[in-house]
Amino acid sequence: MTITEGMQRLPAQELRSLFLFEKLSDEQLGWLAEHGWVTEHPSGATVVAEGTPAELFIVLLSGTITMSRRVGQDDVETVRTDQVGVYAGAMMAYVADRGGQTYIATVRVVSDARFFVLRAEDFAWMMRTWFPMAIHLLEGLFLGMRTSQHIIGQRQQLLALGALSAGLTHELNNPAAAAVRATSALRDRVAGMRHKLAMLAKEELDPQLLEVLVDVQEEAVQAVLDAPKLTALQESEREDALNDWLDEHEGTVAAVLSDALPEPGPDASRASTHFVEPDRPRPPARRDHRRDYALDQVTCVPRGGRPCRCTFC
Repeated sequence: MTITEGMQRLPAQELRSLFLFEKLSDEQLGWLAEHGWVTEHPSGATVVAEGTPAELFIVLLSGTITMSRRVGQDDVETVRTDQVGVYAGAMMAYVADRGGQTYIATVRVVSDARFFVLRAEDFAWMMRTWFPMAIHLLEGLFLGMRTSQHIIGQRQQLLALGALSAGLTHELNNPAAAAVRATSALRDRVAGMRHKLAMLAKEELDPQLLEVLVDVQEEAVQAVLDAPKLTALQESEREDALNDWLDEHEGTVAAVLSDALPEPGPDASRASTHFVEPDRPRPPARRDHRRDYALDQVTCVPRGGRPCRCTFC
């Protein structure tokens, strides 16, 4: 809302009742009554808006007002008052360097209000002429605080930038370190596989048994890739079900494993690296039967709609 100069003047006696002007002389009060005017605003009106040029100095005569500051996308109310004599607007008009001064807050009317209004130029002339020493002190305080705030603001921005850079560096280093660790682990696993492959090449193994082992390994890997994501509770229930099944079929599993593994003896340490004893080869039919039986009883490969082969799922 634009406040235009009105014809209604405020008598000197009423001006003296305001705490801001109570110590002025009659001549000074007369000057204020001549250069200022009274304006009225209804409830909900905006008297001055934050960020617009500071052209008027206003004093509340009656009613209730609020002052608010803009923070991001929100208006934050800082003051709500109905005290007669409170002031707002171009409060720093007397500062020598007035270039670009704007209202620092928005003043809105809560209930119908009256204001005494004085132009910023008149208010600045009054302050410099009537209170020169106070103006020197206030200007020094204001300009000094503004310079300090500028320097401190720059320092705070540099600190914030440093913190942001450190955070970004940390976030970038984490994936890089993880990639290095994963590469190292993969290198160790590949080296281990080469070592195991060399051991298998030296053993007298049936090629068909080796092929079976590779197929079982591929099925297990694919089952892990296709397995659904389970919650902690679901994992616990699956583990309990597996333990219960193993307890119930302990004898069957033990018999299958005892047939598949060599009995302890003088060569047990050497036989531990063998899948089948070289001097006790089993007929192919019997070997295939035990393998299929073990897979049918123990292995669970839920994938792509194929029915599960275990008895506990």
